[in-house]
Order: sequence, then structure tokens, then C-alpha cells
Amino acid sequence: MMRLAVLTTGRQDWGILRSLCMLLRDDPAFDLRLLVGGMHCSARFGRTRDLIVEEGFTCHEVLPWIPDDGVPPAHVQAGRAVELVGDALRRQAPEALVLVGDRFETAAAALAATVGGVPLVHLHGGEESEGSFDNALRHAVSKLSHLHLVSHPQHAARVLAMGEEPSTVHVVGAPGLDNLHRRDLANRRELEEFLGAELQPPIVLVTLHPATLGHDPMTEAAVVCAAVRRVPATYVITMPNADPGNEAIRASLASLAGPRCLVTEALGERRYWGLMSLADAMLGNSSSAIIEAPVLGLPAVNVGVRQSGRLRGGNVLDAPADGEAVTATLRRALMPAFRARARATPSPFGDGHSAARILEILRDWAPPSPPVKHFHGPLR
Repeated sequence: MMRLAVLTTGRQDWGILRSLCMLLRDDPAFDLRLLVGGMHCSARFGRTRDLIVEEGFTCHEVLPWIPDDGVPPAHVQAGRAVELVGDALRRQAPEALVLVGDRFETAAAALAATVGGVPLVHLHGGEESEGSFDNALRHAVSKLSHLHLVSHPQHAARVLAMGEEPSTVHVVGAPGLDNLHRRDLANRRELEEFLGAELQPPIVLVTLHPATLGHDPMTEAAVVCAAVRRVPATYVITMPNADPGNEAIRASLASLAGPRCLVTEALGERRYWGLMSLADAMLGNSSSAIIEAPVLGLPAVNVGVRQSGRLRGGNVLDAPADGEAVTATLRRALMPAFRARARATPSPFGDGHSAARILEILRDWAPPSPPVKHFHGPLR
């Protein structure tokens, strides 16, 4: 039996990890150890740890590095995450740690695992998001990792270009798409009860995070708010993550709250995917609009530079951080002709069965002990 730790730090990665964790939990070949930290543990971000517990998961470690009453600077969060994750790994003694993506706390956890001698399994490596420091952190985590589970052949090629051993790199698709096949997604009635208002079409889902290497957060928040005020629709607005600049975006989006602008801290994956299934468009700069929305044929207006360089499907319309441009692009996204085009374009990121592929790979994988890495390439 392989003891496998999985770290989740917020809604941004739990939707990706959930389907895999369900398979690991129910498979006698694995001993799942779930490490739950960061935004999951903070009331300020909806304390989404409770949603994980409601689904029957055991939180083997609860790692609260964000207090309820404020958000520490990123370097403080990262430093605390190194300490808490490192201590948790010593207690749980896993054979490997599974991480997703690119955030600073993810890189902190990768550092803790590396100095603790714990091999790393990395999901969603090899991607690009040039408008945030997440981009460099993603590639750094890849170089610390021992098994790479990527979402597209292009991303596999990028990981291989870093000198990773080809036998450790596997294209599995995007695990977040597995939510498409859930039978418990929230319907319109449940969503209306949760949000406290009717969802009159058109429905636009708004998520905006700081572009940490882009414009001042207020700039992108202002242009998104301008489009919301100008284009008639029912808007469901979810609040930003804990990146630097989140407070400015949070205040701007909160100011929109009203009968047609429904603001919530977090929906949870079941309600989020239920809402995406009902929505007519997405607006903001979330990776979910680029990675997950294509499988639903959902038009997405991507604002600014945060997702620059990321592979896109035919559902995405890019707009600069300009009020007139974002407004015009949102109007285009809501036109029936563009919705038909988005539906007709296949998703670049798989078919929603990634977790099963990952499970088979993990069954055949022997975590290296000690976790030695070799550069693979012409310099060897």
C-alpha cells in the first residue's frame, strides 16, 4: 500500500484534485493522507475545508496559515506554509506528495518536501501564465518534481525541455474536467436558494484575481466593473484569491452587489460547475475559464495579461484592460453566434476522465527512495 499525501490549499486546486482523491480514498492500494491548508482554513475565503469534510473526506492535517481577520503578505504566507507542510510531512511520513500547479504556497510545499526527502507528483506542469509570478513558480515546482502529470502534449514538451526524464512525463488531460461527469451538480433552484435571487438569463460568472506581474489590481477591477454596469445580465461574482492585490479587487467587486449582481465568497465545486452549466458567459481572468469552460462550450472573456501564454480553446475571447474593449468583448461573447462557435470547438484539455488515468500511472510508479533526480538531455 502506497501512503500518498495530497495538499489542497483552496477552491482553485480542490476542484482539480477531488476526483483523484475519491479514487485514492476508495482504492486499497493507497493510503490517502489529505493535507488541507491556506484559504481552505480561513473564514475570509469561505472556510471551504467544511465542504471537503461534507463529502466524507478526512482532513488528516489542517494547516491554517491565513488568519480569519486579514491576509498576510505572500512571503509571510509562504514561509508559514513551508513550516506547517514540513511538519505535517514528518508526522504523516508519506511515500510521495501530490501538488497542483503554480501558487506560492505550492512552491513552499514543494520546498518543504524536497528538504524533507519526500518525492513530488506534480499536476498541471508545463503551462504558461506570463502575467503572474505563478508562471515561474510552476516551472520551479516541475524541476523539484519526480512524476509529471500534464494536461496537454504541448505542456509535456515544455517539461521535457527542462531536462526531465521522459518516462516520468505523462499526458493525462485536466483533472478538473472530471467534474463534468458528476451527478450531484447544483441545479438552478438550488443555486437560486444559495444566492438568494433568481438567475435570469443571460447569466455571467465573474472571477477576477490579481495579475501579480501585470497592471495595478485596481485597473483590471475597474474595467470589469465598468462592463458589468454597462451590459445587462445577471452576474454571479466570486471573490479573488489571496495573492497580493486581492483587497483592492475584493472592494471593487463587493461594491457591485445588488439585485442583478450576486456576490459570494466561494460557491464550492458542486455549485460552481452547476452554475457554469447554466451560464451564458464567464468574465475575468481565472484559469477555469480557459481550462474548464471549453468542455461546456461556455464563452469566456479573458481580461488583461494574467493568463498570457496559456493554451486556449475556441471559447476564449481576450480583451485588454480597457473598459470599452471589455464591454464590447462581453457583448460579443453573449451573442448566439459566438456561443454556437464555442460549443462547436472541442476542449484542448481532455475528456473528463483524467483521474482514472492518473490512478493507473500511480499504481505502476515506484516513488524514488532516496528521491534523486537526473537531468535528461544533451548535456548529460
